[in-house]
Amino acid sequence: MARFLASRDDPDGCDWQILGLPYDATSSYRRGARFGPSEIRVASNSIETYSPYCRRDLEDLAFRDAGDLKITFEEPDEAVRIISDYYEAETGKGRRILGMGGEHTITIGAIQGLSRSGLRPHVLHLDAHFDLRFEYTGGRNSHACVAARIAEIVGAERLMQWGMRSGERREFEWADQHGTFSGREIAELYEAMSKLGDRPVYLTLDLDLFDPAEMPGVGNPEPGGLKFTEFMMLLPELGKLNIIGADVVELAPVLDLSGRSAVMAAEIIRELLLNIAT
Repeated sequence: MARFLASRDDPDGCDWQILGLPYDATSSYRRGARFGPSEIRVASNSIETYSPYCRRDLEDLAFRDAGDLKITFEEPDEAVRIISDYYEAETGKGRRILGMGGEHTITIGAIQGLSRSGLRPHVLHLDAHFDLRFEYTGGRNSHACVAARIAEIVGAERLMQWGMRSGERREFEWADQHGTFSGREIAELYEAMSKLGDRPVYLTLDLDLFDPAEMPGVGNPEPGGLKFTEFMMLLPELGKLNIIGADVVELAPVLDLSGRSAVMAAEIIRELLLNIAT
């Protein structure tokens, strides 16, 4: 199996690890996200370790590629349990994780595990969709229910959502009622992040946040999204937060034969590591 660019095998000295979470059992429109972690790793080896955006180099950062969790063919509840157990154990060892999805259901397990370890982070949820459905297609652990489960685990007051441009009326109303939605303008996100101070934050980034003209390889593309260059401008502000974990989810590389979505995802992960893991 390929490893992510400049990562190490040995966990010694590595406070951060990359973890593949190859799962798409609840994907409701277009599947293929289970191939995301492997394609991100392959694509990462087509880019440089050096970032011209922040002028830092992955070669100077000690982080481990921990491989993939074996969750691909599990039922959603069991996949969430496996992820939760792993995050709880690794957090107890003082390690922080950047998860590579896989569909968004994986984030439920991550937040459960962090909470069980004694952390109760604020969750910054960047996405095109609210994911606030109580259940979806008969299940509570689903890509469409992620934010609803997060609110139950950490409390709605610790959930911050930005970029949403699609959802049921009830989801918009719930977000308005609980004050979780920070809008779609970048200035609104800056204002919301400024209120977090040094509180522990978990960042979950659904790649359908981006405009499908730039990121077509996602399960549920939504027109009108963020540009890659706009996201690069956000990174220094994200780097000021006390981020204790993160994930990048919903890359479905089989839906983009050009390969540019996987390359873009790899660059996003490189930039996140260089901004939050140093």
